[in-house]
Amino acid sequence: MLALALIALVAALALPRGRPFDGGAALRAKAYETAALLRMDRDAARLLDREVATVVDFGRRRVASGAAPQAVDIPDKIRMRLSADRFSGFRFFPDGRSSGGDLTLDAGGGRRLRLTVNGLTSAVEIRSDEGRGE
Repeated sequence: MLALALIALVAALALPRGRPFDGGAALRAKAYETAALLRMDRDAARLLDREVATVVDFGRRRVASGAAPQAVDIPDKIRMRLSADRFSGFRFFPDGRSSGGDLTLDAGGGRRLRLTVNGLTSAVEIRSDEGRGE
């Protein structure tokens, strides 16, 4: 019994302590989650043969799908910025086009990722925006 307690204590001390928000890792995770949601809405527009709008809700700090009851919640420590000409999200059309635009996620300290949606092809890409000014 004592040996088990010692093993548990050593394991607890040896494991790295996780923080609820690790700027770089959390930023990448949210960028990949958001890209997956955008791609899901793009594919839904084609499959359902109708326009699908992905909404970037700055008040609730989330990116919400227009095709399914799914959303990506963005932590308070990550700033969101949408292309100036966007309506507050992205529109995907059944013919494969979209409204296009950029959503920048900024965790501070130069850690910034930009999700880009191509207007002609609806391709969704994640690009590093590190070191660029606003």
